[in-house]
Amino acid sequence: MHKIGIIDLGSNTTRLIVMAYQPGHCFRLVDEVSEVVRLAEGVSATGQLQARPIRRAVEALRMFEILCRSTGVEQIIAVGTSAIREAANQEDFWQALHSQTPLDLRIISAREEAYYAYVGATNALNLQNGFIFDTGGGSTQVDAVANRRLVESFSAQAGVVRFTERFVTSDPINRRDLRALTEGARQVFAELDWLRAGDGKVLAGMGGTVRTLARIDQKLRCHPIDRIHGYVLTRAALATITEQLVRKNRREREQIPGLKADRADVTLAGAVIIEQLMDRGGFSELLVSGQGVREGLFYAHFLQHVDPPLLADPRSFSVLNLARLSDYEATHCAKVAALSLSLFDQLAPLHTMGPWERELLGHAALIHDIGVTVGYYDHHKHGEYLVHNAALLGFSHREIVIIGALVRNHRKGLASLSEYAALLQPGDELRIARLSALLRIAEYLERSKSQVVRDVCVELGATVRIHAATEGDAAVEIWDANRRSGLFRKAFDREVEIVSAT
Repeated sequence: MHKIGIIDLGSNTTRLIVMAYQPGHCFRLVDEVSEVVRLAEGVSATGQLQARPIRRAVEALRMFEILCRSTGVEQIIAVGTSAIREAANQEDFWQALHSQTPLDLRIISAREEAYYAYVGATNALNLQNGFIFDTGGGSTQVDAVANRRLVESFSAQAGVVRFTERFVTSDPINRRDLRALTEGARQVFAELDWLRAGDGKVLAGMGGTVRTLARIDQKLRCHPIDRIHGYVLTRAALATITEQLVRKNRREREQIPGLKADRADVTLAGAVIIEQLMDRGGFSELLVSGQGVREGLFYAHFLQHVDPPLLADPRSFSVLNLARLSDYEATHCAKVAALSLSLFDQLAPLHTMGPWERELLGHAALIHDIGVTVGYYDHHKHGEYLVHNAALLGFSHREIVIIGALVRNHRKGLASLSEYAALLQPGDELRIARLSALLRIAEYLERSKSQVVRDVCVELGATVRIHAATEGDAAVEIWDANRRSGLFRKAFDREVEIVSAT
């Protein structure tokens, strides 16, 4: 695989991601480093980058470049955003950078920053229609997306470092400062007429501040999976967090679960900015993206012959990507998927499920054996863990739990779902049991991984008979599938018999 490093020098934090990839085929994150450098510190008052923040930023960039060079990274793409873009003394930064490192850093415009954020989030969330915002240290960008295309962009100097320095002079914040902070954020978005909720439009947020707020909310709610990407943060939950931040001083805020100490002074300003953005558009919730500008830059490289560089189907691609990275047996998994979906279609009068469940079953079938990459024994359990921790794109947390459960149940047993109760909806346990039963029968009809069972034909009745059309001797497959059909009996409340059609 090739290795590329992507560096984003922001106004608050500089970050490096290292991706291993085969162009257009598969990729994975292999390293990530971040450092709070506060490059925008003091810029609001003077219009100039200050010496200490420049030194911190340059030192972080120097370390990132050395790390990339020493770990076999073939190419580095490094960009800087609003703090440098708007500074009156850019030359001071360039002199310091060039004296310390050969790193080639490119300052991207506000429009480019918005574009790469759009690419990253649209791929990561499978966003069709809605809005994307990125609140950083120095600025906030807002993009409008229609039919997966970028149609509007907005950028304002409303970042967490900039607004903290401008409006917050007390700790805990006093009423006067809070009013000024809220009014300042309100004015920033006052003329943003095209930001409107409705018609299925989604508001998606990215950046360190929104991830921090989501993490705080997850801790408050004892969220059952450790995954920020795809988390839904409600406006009501954000108000609760803001009230908590308002009441506490910095030392007390540092003790809030989910809030890192190096963000304890600026997160309140970020929360207020996001509140006002949501109120301006009338949004009751936002969807958190774990991917943004850095990933957008990567996709532009990974999909360099596609314009814009968007995955045609992020959900399907990310499942296939996980399968490829796990060295899956493509022919076997494709056959298990085909048999599973055939059973699903023919049993529709019994289960009454629809296209959504069918899609999840197909995804689970493709990656049902990925746990083998960890070890054969308990590979169904390893597989569930990999599903929960993989970079699956465009799936809700509920869908991740369902796919993970199907992978877990494909082999034996029926795992308890009690720890995920907060994410599941009424009927999900039966839904998972029935889909798992179909996947399990399909898996054992492919027991020898030789595609000896060509297809299945279902005969509905008091006893469900599954006729296996074979090419060769399928005695072992039919024997084992019958042995593993207990979950079907339990989930469908029907007897089942699997026989040869020949």
